[in-house]
Amino acid sequence: MMNGKGMNRRLFLKGSLASGISTLIPSPVERLAGVMAMGLIKQAQAETAGVLGSRNYINLLLAGAPNRYAFDQWMRTNSTDPNMSTNAMVATAIESSAGAATVAKYQTIEYKNILVPHMFSHSVFNGKGQLRPLTNLLDNMMVIRGYGSNMDGHPTNATIQMAPLGGASSIAGLAADYSLKTFQAIQWPNRSTYGNYASSKGRGLNKLGTDRPLHDLLAAFLPSGAAQENVNKLVQRNSAAFDLARTTLQTYVNSGSTGHQILNQNMSSALSLLKKGINDLDSYWAEALPRYQNLIQKSLQAVGLPGISDMRLVGDGSVNWNIHVADGNRGLAPTGDLRDALAARTLPSFLAEGFALAEYVIKQGLTTSIELYTDNQGTLALNEIVNSNPINGVVHSPINDMHETGSISTVLLTTSYYRGIAAAILELADQLKATKVNGTDLWSETVLQITSDFGRSARSSGGGSDHGFNQMLTSVYSGIIKSPFVVGNIYRGNRTFVYGSADYAGTQGLRAPIADYNHGDLPTPVMAASSVANLLRIKSNPYENVAPPLVKEVNGQAVPVVTGKIVEDPS
Repeated sequence: MMNGKGMNRRLFLKGSLASGISTLIPSPVERLAGVMAMGLIKQAQAETAGVLGSRNYINLLLAGAPNRYAFDQWMRTNSTDPNMSTNAMVATAIESSAGAATVAKYQTIEYKNILVPHMFSHSVFNGKGQLRPLTNLLDNMMVIRGYGSNMDGHPTNATIQMAPLGGASSIAGLAADYSLKTFQAIQWPNRSTYGNYASSKGRGLNKLGTDRPLHDLLAAFLPSGAAQENVNKLVQRNSAAFDLARTTLQTYVNSGSTGHQILNQNMSSALSLLKKGINDLDSYWAEALPRYQNLIQKSLQAVGLPGISDMRLVGDGSVNWNIHVADGNRGLAPTGDLRDALAARTLPSFLAEGFALAEYVIKQGLTTSIELYTDNQGTLALNEIVNSNPINGVVHSPINDMHETGSISTVLLTTSYYRGIAAAILELADQLKATKVNGTDLWSETVLQITSDFGRSARSSGGGSDHGFNQMLTSVYSGIIKSPFVVGNIYRGNRTFVYGSADYAGTQGLRAPIADYNHGDLPTPVMAASSVANLLRIKSNPYENVAPPLVKEVNGQAVPVVTGKIVEDPS
């Protein structure tokens, strides 16, 4: 249908092609500027028509199933919940006597009427090297717990949480299905067997496989076989490309076509985004990558944290001090101070690269769906302490699981691990909050989800944990979450389960039914996926008929449909 000025989008594109204002220009930087300009036009058209598309979706996979009690596997979150049934491995802090560690315990703080793990009483570093309270993360955090698959397997359980319903899109694919961006979905690094991306609308997934993901992503805009010198020429060409893109936008505004008024109102911010988007990628990467690397490293290596590392951590030979190592010798009692392991601790480089990539592509409006990945914390620079404490003269290496990592070691190592991840999320949130498109900050237009293979089945002895495929959880972060909350029920415990020969009594996150919830007996991963999908603002949630979402959006704010509880076992 023609508008009052006799020009619809098809005619505008036809006219722009004839006049040389086109997205199909051979030079790399002009191609990039052109598609970004057309992306802004599409967004303005969609907003005018009342079609906003999906929110940006970021999935961070913690492969290998690290223990999560210290961070986002929340247990007793409300004073009205019954007291927990004790399990030595379900711990968040370390108790001390005479300046030395004695036992791990479950300890919380209260924040905005919800009980959260002890870790949130601390601070982490931001991109400027300054400390900031971890409660800042709680302001935009929700936890979905109490679901399970009833089957074992690391990749199996990781992928079923991302794509829990046969024939439907995965969560990342769902966001891509409703994307208005240049790249519907990207993945960094390649997840291999941990990947299960699916799009019912055939939206492609760009798997980035180099150590320079921005250049890899934008390679589509470069001539075939282009070398680095082509990328370096972006700076030299950006002035002409920017002028061309600005002309494209202004021509559309003057055309009176659908969305022209919204585009005109936001022209200033649109041009600012364009100018940044076609700037030198190397300059951007040179600033963003070390910023994330530094804040992650400083946050995870910190010692002297109250209730975590402000006491001597010297093992007494008990299973509580074990560190999971390979070669058939899974228990290791350190003779030195366990805190020494933190000094050389690192996270895989692709975690910082992933957050820098996410920051860039979301701020530039290049993609809607991003899959990131990091390795299990069990592999993170524990060689320092393992090598200094050989067993029977043999040096052993850590492996990618936490079966025999004891309660005290687990609290120290996972707190360090999640401090690095939390600092990265907070930095990304800061960057997106500071960027507005069409009057809305990008953090409110983004949903970040942390997933893993499964939770951990905690051993009552305090000597390790196993595969908790019926006590899964996921946590979600977004600007539309204004206060921390938890959904999904868990059993109080007092059950004894046998996995091999270990005892798993106590409150530890085992899934429990939800009263009056149309899901059948026990919640499955579809429940979590449906809840996340509901926050993505998509046209149709393919999971809700199987499992209604436990969270909804009211006046731009995410609120629980029913708050999670600890329930008694009726058996």
